[in-house]
Amino acid sequence: YHKEARIEAALAETDALIAINPDNPYFLELRGQVLLESGRPDEALPALRRASELTGNQPLIASLFGHALIATENPDNYEEAEKVLRAAVAKDRLNPFAWYQLGVVYAARGDMPRAHLATAEQQVMTRRYIEALRNAQLAESELPVGSPDWLRAQDVRMQAQAALEQQREDS
Repeated sequence: YHKEARIEAALAETDALIAINPDNPYFLELRGQVLLESGRPDEALPALRRASELTGNQPLIASLFGHALIATENPDNYEEAEKVLRAAVAKDRLNPFAWYQLGVVYAARGDMPRAHLATAEQQVMTRRYIEALRNAQLAESELPVGSPDWLRAQDVRMQAQAALEQQREDS
């Protein structure tokens, strides 16, 4: 039903599943996803928050929850979104969607150095090395020298540089 844009039918099915097993995080995630993807992020929050709690911020569920928090366009939700997304990338550093969402929330909060770093993380994973290099350099130049994020920006920059050099050698 969800893929056919029959939202009320999809919600009725997810609600039936949740009625059978109210603490199943995957049923809750599905309900939240249906609501989020049908333009109702505020309504998606309770189900996604509960799914995240039940799974201890399982990275894919936490990423979706963070996305929903951002999609509300309510600045009051950005702090929670940052917390949830940071937990997601701490558990799965190779999740480009979570890095992208984290970059969005950093930018929305005006933290451009960390937005550049999160974007560079996402870009290096998606093999967009030139953009990753540029964003890592921006992050590195704007972050406090010696800070953990500054050191990570250096790592990402070097990773992007090495990948670009390898591409040149291979061609």
